[in-house]
Amino acid sequence: MRANRMIQVVGCHAEGEVGDVIVGGVLPPPGATVFEQREAMQRDFDHIRQMLICEPRGSVARHVNLVVPAKRADCVAGAIIMEPTEYPPMSGSNTICLVTVLLETGMVPMVEPETRLRLDMPAGPVDVVAQCRDGKCVSVELT
Repeated sequence: MRANRMIQVVGCHAEGEVGDVIVGGVLPPPGATVFEQREAMQRDFDHIRQMLICEPRGSVARHVNLVVPAKRADCVAGAIIMEPTEYPPMSGSNTICLVTVLLETGMVPMVEPETRLRLDMPAGPVDVVAQCRDGKCVSVELT
């Protein structure tokens, strides 16, 4: 079988709510802000959300998050949240999944026992405190 497209997704969930994270194979959409990137993703690249969330690969309970470079200098990364029916500007469970994947894959350096970081989300910056132990993210608090 020949694949036309390879997308790397790390499986994650927050208390059972699926919030997988795309870490490769999808370029950031155009836009001067993460909000503008979210709008471009919804308008011009919705086929990616449909491919990953809709049957036969997904379900109505699956969410997918695209990691994008932060547009703000005070943030370590940005993200676009994709859910079955919408592109919300912010989501607590998806942010928990995103932080867990960023830290546990080494995309963002983990500091034990506590990692503090800021994310560039379409709704605005989100401050995060992650409790970390033995290379694992054990809890995430966000503001």
